[in-house]
Amino acid sequence: KRALRRRRKLEKETKQLIKQEELKRLYKAQAVQRQLEELEERQRALEICGVKLERELRGEADSGTKDEAQMLHEWFELVLEKNKLMRYESELLIIAQELELEDHQSRLEQKLREKMAIDGKSKGMIVSQSHSDRHC
Repeated sequence: KRALRRRRKLEKETKQLIKQEELKRLYKAQAVQRQLEELEERQRALEICGVKLERELRGEADSGTKDEAQMLHEWFELVLEKNKLMRYESELLIIAQELELEDHQSRLEQKLREKMAIDGKSKGMIVSQSHSDRHC
């Protein structure tokens, strides 16, 4: 009975730990999703600024008091910022993929534990049956 109680307690603790890990992954995934959405907004804003600046450089729009060198400098700054955002997006997508893989691994481990528990119970039944057969 002690062994059974200990095993049940261990199973309960293991389930709690698994649940905590799932919640951590969920919170992290939600944070990544929010960051990706914010990143997308920043990229759209940069794109709008870039289109406007390109029109000014081509002379299709009024550039006001800006000279060409100043506009080119702004354009290169926009390109650098866009590249930085793209790298950040790649990092976030890698993190999201890692979280998916960790979640998949956790589900596989849980299935394995369940299979092993079922197999252990089956073996226990077979052993107890063979013991009872000897007494007859």
